[in-house]
Order: sequence, then C-alpha cells, then structure tokens
Amino acid sequence: MQEYIFSLYETHGVGPVFYSKLVRAFGSPKNAVEASLEELEEVVPTKIAVEIKRIENETLQQKSKFLEQTGIKCIDFTSNEYPENFKIHEMFPPVLFYRGKKLSCEKPSIAVVGTRKPTRYGVETTIKLVSQLVKHGFSIVSGGARGIDTVAHKTALQEGGYTIAVLGCGVDIYYPVENRNLFQQIANSGTLLSEFLPGTKPLKENFPKRNRLIAGLAKGVLIIEAGETSGSLITAKWALEMGKEVYSVPGPINSSVSFGCNRLIKDGAKIVLSVEDILEDFGVRHHPEENSYAEEKLGPEARKILEMLNSEAVHFDELLSKLSIPTPDLLAILFELEINGLIIELPGKYYKRR
Repeated sequence: MQEYIFSLYETHGVGPVFYSKLVRAFGSPKNAVEASLEELEEVVPTKIAVEIKRIENETLQQKSKFLEQTGIKCIDFTSNEYPENFKIHEMFPPVLFYRGKKLSCEKPSIAVVGTRKPTRYGVETTIKLVSQLVKHGFSIVSGGARGIDTVAHKTALQEGGYTIAVLGCGVDIYYPVENRNLFQQIANSGTLLSEFLPGTKPLKENFPKRNRLIAGLAKGVLIIEAGETSGSLITAKWALEMGKEVYSVPGPINSSVSFGCNRLIKDGAKIVLSVEDILEDFGVRHHPEENSYAEEKLGPEARKILEMLNSEAVHFDELLSKLSIPTPDLLAILFELEINGLIIELPGKYYKRR
C-alpha cells in the first residue's frame, strides 16, 4: 500500500487537497491509481487524471524498492498509524513520511523548542526540564534544528526517552548537516517525521508548516529562549490556535533571546519556573530524583571532580590542568560519572554536576 500512497502523492498536480479528495472518493490510494480516466475526471481536473494514469507497475515497484532501501515509511490519513488528532483538523497533511519507530501516542508529549543560538542558561534549563519530563514519562517533540531543539533531542535520548524530530525537509535529508549523527540516533530509537516528499530540500517556506506539526503532535509546547522573531513563536501560535497550553521559561529582560519568552508570559502563556509547573496540568506528581549510585564508591580523582563541579560548569581543559592526569584517564572518569547520573556534559565540552 505504501508504494501507492507515495506514487499518488508524488504525482504532478495532486498535492494534499486532491490526494484527500481522491482517497475519499475511491476508498484507498490503490483504488484511485487503478481507476479509469473517466472515473478520475469526475474527481480531479483532466490533466491531473492523465498524470495519474501514467503511474505504471514499474513506477510502483521503484517506489517500493526505494522505501525498503532507505527505511522510509509513508502513511496517510486512512492508516492506523496516522495520528488521530490530525484527522479532525484539515490543516494537517494527508500523508506523512517517517524513519524509525512508529509514531507513539501512548505517552503524553511535550514540544520543546527555542532559539538556534542559546545561552548557557538556555542549554542548562533545557537539559534539566527535558530530563525531568522524560523521567516522568513524557515523550519529547522538537524540530531537529540547531540550539534548543538539538539539546532537547539529545537529552531525551540520553535519558532513555522517546523523541520525535519533525523536519522541514525530506526524512532522507540531514539538515542541519552537523546533526547527521543525532538524526541517525533518533531513527534508531525515536522517530524522524516529515510531511514533505523524500528528497525535499530545507526550503525557508517549509518551516512554518513543520511548526504546526510540532504543535499538533504535542499536548503542550514549552518555549525556552526565543527572540522577538523566533520561529518558536510560530509554534506557540499554532498551539494556541489548537487550544493547547503554551509554557514559557522567563529570562533576563535585557536578553535578546529571552524577549519572545517574556512576551509570551506577558500575553498569557504559563510561566515555567520548575517542572512542576508542567506536571500539575497533567495530574502527574513530581518525585525527586534519587541517585542510586553510591558516591562512596568513587575514587579520589572522581570525588575531586564532583567538588569542582558543585557550583558551576567547568570546561574540560580546566579540569585537565587542575587535576594533572592523562587525558584518557580524565575522559574515563567523566564517562563513569555521567552514565551514573552524577554529572552532565554541556555543549562546548563543559561539565556540570546534576
């Protein structure tokens, strides 16, 4: 069935509107492809009907082979995997493409979005809130972009959570390119999702559409650092139009990347000072994190590192110079502390105690 969805949707002139009309008229994309020219002309213009009749068995076989080789799946609004809440809003696309796990709606989901150029405050806040949300059973939705989106996805994965990256390009395109490894990790344990055909480039006009999917998939949208014209504000707008809660983390009034967040709060978004501000809306009781790893088991160098990280984040090079131990040994100790939940690594090779 996927090859019929793909072939029909890709047909020149079809697009979301005519695809929906055809499938509703004929009951399935397969029936639409196999319909006669006369039957098709009753639903779509003749020139589109002619294009559909050019779909041959060879075309279907090529599409089937492509999907198998790339690991891409395509579903439409008649598929069991298609999100139920998308079916009640015509604003959502009739066809979705994804790589990785099937879309999971078992857990409540929170969209976490923000600036592409976060401050350390934004990064640390994202790590803290996403970690706590995942530990309380939430899945994380974001847009795969640089900055807050990337931190949100990485943190969700590191905490063993489920994350969905909604892309403004085809699911076979790595954008931004530096997130290639991240997208591969998400494809292994989460979901890469797009409404755009495979091979679609990350065009500027695609991203507002991408933002409405982010808002649509989530139960609420959390904004962490957003400038006055940030695309995250578009996601917040979509969420409000859908009747969903918008959460915003406040920032300094003189910070350009907090202007949008502070404005959202002024306009009525729910202020987030701790994870409890989100959890209470879902009837989830916050339980303090317990570290089961006994610090008594640590060696003297590991203890010293924890002491150094008590108050603020410290760069790897500073740790290296103060401890005077070989680089491989320091990396091994930091890895031990991180996997046991005692410290976290921040972008730029900074480390901070949890």
